[in-house]
Amino acid sequence: MRIPHYTATAEFTRFIRCLPKTETHLHLEGSTPIELLQELDPQRFGSPPPFWSPGFRYSSFDQFMALYEDYCQSFYQSAQRYHDAARIVLATCAEQGARYVETSFHLPGLAGVRESGPEVVAAILEAAPAGLEVRVFAGMCHNDYAAHGPLIEAALGWERLAGIDLHGPEYWRMEPWTIDVWRRAREAGKLTKAHAGEFMPAPFVRWVLDNLGVRRIEHGVRSVEDPGLVRHLARERITLDVCPISNVKLAVQGVDSMAGHPIRALFDAGVPVTVNSDDTFFFGNRLEEEYFALHQELGFSKEELARIALNGIEIALLDPARKQALVAEWRDVVTAEGLDLAVAMGSNRLVV
Repeated sequence: MRIPHYTATAEFTRFIRCLPKTETHLHLEGSTPIELLQELDPQRFGSPPPFWSPGFRYSSFDQFMALYEDYCQSFYQSAQRYHDAARIVLATCAEQGARYVETSFHLPGLAGVRESGPEVVAAILEAAPAGLEVRVFAGMCHNDYAAHGPLIEAALGWERLAGIDLHGPEYWRMEPWTIDVWRRAREAGKLTKAHAGEFMPAPFVRWVLDNLGVRRIEHGVRSVEDPGLVRHLARERITLDVCPISNVKLAVQGVDSMAGHPIRALFDAGVPVTVNSDDTFFFGNRLEEEYFALHQELGFSKEELARIALNGIEIALLDPARKQALVAEWRDVVTAEGLDLAVAMGSNRLVV
């Protein structure tokens, strides 16, 4: 049985679930539903894993990766497995009020899958429940090109793939191929983003912005170490897709507790931030708990949480009409809740 990291009153839970939200930092493999693993091996997966405990802390990102390989890597052997996992994961997002999800899969993992990349992308997209907009990203590590270059090159031409994401250990040496692939991905119409500022300090965030040309940083919380970088992020409206519970459980430097999480300082400085769950299997969390945590431990008001939700709508890869409708739904909820609309719109006002 999962022990919630955070709970809230029925009234506050209702508000968060009604608030139209996005989930823009969600790794599919890292969110593998435990019931699917239990079907494969009931004895091994009969009990909740120890890392679901709210008090659990990973000793390092290397430990996290080792557990990923141990628990989940071998599950993804077919497009059907991706579909089965996505069906449960995406339904859980929708249940919590998400209207738009960006989920990623580890691209080199397809080397062991029978079907083609486009078939896997289609399997994930077709698992989405009605009313939930889903975009699929291919993630890769800093050193993946030598073994998987043809697969990476092919992915740039997959029509239903929304974009690419640089993930994995930030501290691995950045290789020369990355800059060119990220440039060509944008030329092919793909959105590019990158993990930075999680385990490497603020200068790495600057390097990624300057060299990979992204305007979406996954995590990015160590940007707070450089006031000049924080001002740049705010001025250029570069979005950080933040995962607070993940940062605490991975013991990211400077994140000793939720009460000291830098998302408060980043938000107050005008940096566009979104709130996300990252890898729900390995952190035992839910999207709504991230909002509960910000309210309870960092003093975010309902208006401020609504503004964070609006940030996610702003960056969503939606056509103008769909985005307009989602903003209207957001406005209706804010108004019905009796919140100050001007405060909720704030400096993150979306013009569509």
